[in-house]
Amino acid sequence: MSIDVSRLADHVLIDPDGNEHRFGDRWSEQRALVLFLRHFG
Repeated sequence: MSIDVSRLADHVLIDPDGNEHRFGDRWSEQRALVLFLRHFG
């Protein structure tokens, strides 16, 4: 399965302190590993 991460770049994330961060800025200058975890229960 292939995912086009460029579609995720403009999404805004909010950190625990309430600051907004553009998701694409995380990999704009270097490679990044993006991992999603889901907790059940």
